[in-house]
Amino acid sequence: MHHAARPSSCVPSSLSAPSSLAPQPSWRPPAAPALDPALLMDRHAYQVSHLIACFTVPMMRTLYHQFGGDMVQIIVLGEISLRNVSQFFRKGGAQAPEKLLDDVQHRGKVLQPCNVLSISEATGIPRETVRRKVEQLIDSGWLCRDERKRLVVRPGVSPGFSRRNASAALDILELAAKLQALLRPVDGELD
Repeated sequence: MHHAARPSSCVPSSLSAPSSLAPQPSWRPPAAPALDPALLMDRHAYQVSHLIACFTVPMMRTLYHQFGGDMVQIIVLGEISLRNVSQFFRKGGAQAPEKLLDDVQHRGKVLQPCNVLSISEATGIPRETVRRKVEQLIDSGWLCRDERKRLVVRPGVSPGFSRRNASAALDILELAAKLQALLRPVDGELD
């Protein structure tokens, strides 16, 4: 049941309670009951799982084959890539041309290099395993080291992911729309 807010001029000032007796803070209508999101998730748990799996499983399968079945390499490369470009976008890179990320002259200024230890700590993968995967990724042409031996994604790698990322972005939007429709309360559930 929805209550209209009481205007503050409802009670003449001569009849209002002394300020020391007035309720603090001023009266507010009760909030409309919210449907617990967990209830909606429970109601549609299998369908939500199915929709998410329809997105993630094909993507993981593609990456699995692209990296010769080495999922740890994918995680290590992904974490390094994320570390490299996060600083660029945090510091206003969304307004700067992304071509700077592949420009050899500007890369050192816009990318945040990282090291094996930071990747190990972020992923929970043992340092020695990360070190081996990094060497494999360097040998495969995915990564390189800067002048201070820190890890960066090799220039020119991102265009290879552009088409896949564009397709994934559209798939994510489609998934989000399906989840929003599924998890939207039905008329009458909030009454």
